[in-house]
Amino acid sequence: MRNMIEDAKKVGKLLFDAELIDGASGNMSFKDEKVYVTKTGSVLFDLREEDFVEVDSKFASRDRLIHKKIYEKSSHRCVIHCHGVYNVVLSMVEKEIKPVDLEGKLYFGSIEVVDGEFGSEELASKIANVLAKNKVVFVRGHGMYVGAESFIEAFNLSCYAEHSCKVLFHLKLFDKLHHCEGWKNL
Repeated sequence: MRNMIEDAKKVGKLLFDAELIDGASGNMSFKDEKVYVTKTGSVLFDLREEDFVEVDSKFASRDRLIHKKIYEKSSHRCVIHCHGVYNVVLSMVEKEIKPVDLEGKLYFGSIEVVDGEFGSEELASKIANVLAKNKVVFVRGHGMYVGAESFIEAFNLSCYAEHSCKVLFHLKLFDKLHHCEGWKNL
């Protein structure tokens, strides 16, 4: 358990540096003999051992039901939930993210976007069902959940997904600008 927490502390700082979290946004969990999740209000870029509690604790993240369901339905050992700007924006206008960059195509093919009422059993099940067969899912307007064997793998996948969203966003913006009259005068 201690190694998992040490890895989570390192990855929490990396998530902040990569602008995938801010303040007390996001949460992390891992499965050892039991499932542990960050407490509500934990600051991922400055995690301490006491920030991790059993998933059924009254202090556990408000996303505890999601984390619990993910471990029930998948073989992932770690889960990261983060809110990169580009994946949040695209999740609000797309039903599915289809990366156009080579790495995104190779790693994901496409990334499903689910929606539902925050905190509901239905949304938790949707997220867990997608992560049972994939490693990344976006929640409309609420960021991504990434499941993996390790925190560093989950972090890398989070970065790849956000990078694919940045590329797609800028490509769509460029396409809109390119078709504007003003663009032709530049």
